[in-house]
Amino acid sequence: MADNSATNIDWNEFRSQMEQLGRNISGQSKPSSNTAGSSGGYNFSALQNQINKVEKKLDKAQGKLKNYYTDRYDEEYEKRGLGDIKAKITDIDSKISGEKGTRDESISKTRQNPYYSAATITGESSEIERLANSKINNYVDERNSLAGSYNSTLDEVTKKVASETAEKEREVDELKYSLANLTKQMSDYQDLIKSELARQDDEQRWEMEFMLKLQDANQRSKNSGSNTASRIDQGLEPDPTLRATAQRLINQGIFDPTRLGYTGELAVQLESEMDYIKKQSPQTDSSSNAQKEVTAESTFRREIRNAWKEGYSPEQLKQTYGNIGFSDSKKSPTEIIDDEWRIKTAPGVGGFLGRLFRIGV
Repeated sequence: MADNSATNIDWNEFRSQMEQLGRNISGQSKPSSNTAGSSGGYNFSALQNQINKVEKKLDKAQGKLKNYYTDRYDEEYEKRGLGDIKAKITDIDSKISGEKGTRDESISKTRQNPYYSAATITGESSEIERLANSKINNYVDERNSLAGSYNSTLDEVTKKVASETAEKEREVDELKYSLANLTKQMSDYQDLIKSELARQDDEQRWEMEFMLKLQDANQRSKNSGSNTASRIDQGLEPDPTLRATAQRLINQGIFDPTRLGYTGELAVQLESEMDYIKKQSPQTDSSSNAQKEVTAESTFRREIRNAWKEGYSPEQLKQTYGNIGFSDSKKSPTEIIDDEWRIKTAPGVGGFLGRLFRIGV
């Protein structure tokens, strides 16, 4: 069975290619114009084709991810008829207000009628109020039913679109990781062949040095799982190529990569990179020099409202989203978080109505 390492190298095939290269070089008394041709054993063309394919896939995946959340949210919102439901709720609110106004006006006219006795006024007013309240209560029941349907459907839409977006983001991250591995593999191949071609054409020495390098490369491959720990022991950053992804997860308040579907070695390396970033001091934290993540205020508010459902407190969110900027607002993340918390905790009927028409509350 082929010995496949974390670098995706088939070591049986690699050994065969290197042995063929050794025979080619050892058979030459001195360098010639054919030396470069011996690199064909590495099959650079096939590797470059792999890199090109992954780059195209990555460009395509990144293109699909652009504005994906907003477009899918609007699409699902319309598809589920949430706009129509919201319009019905608004219409019923108008009817409730109108019925209350008609009721109060009718009672007022009855009380001001100089020809009515006190008993007549009381009877007429009670009947008007009874009939009006019955109609108003029916409207309120209908409105509450629509509001419940609206909120539950909106919650489903938000979760569905967030899940789909996370899947797209994970696909982009995995393609970036694959591209980095392929690029590193190409660099390793090039370094090895340059080293081999620079040696003296002594067959015994070449074979000895070749086997030592092959064994060393194979051992490094087998120990790749411990490379992260080794770099941390040396005080080095575990994997700088994953820094951007790790910082994004930290900014989202996610400290377990498996929550977004990352698995295996990639999940382990992401977690190590996140731990490294979190342990840095404010002066050396890699996130301190990073550019602010820019988003729309409405998108940020939806994310904050989703965070309430996960049990996050305002202070936790202020720490998590301190590095966010807005493309359409001069407000700070702290101001928006405080505003959303005020809306969420507002008491009474005013608080209920304030939350009713806000997404995610």
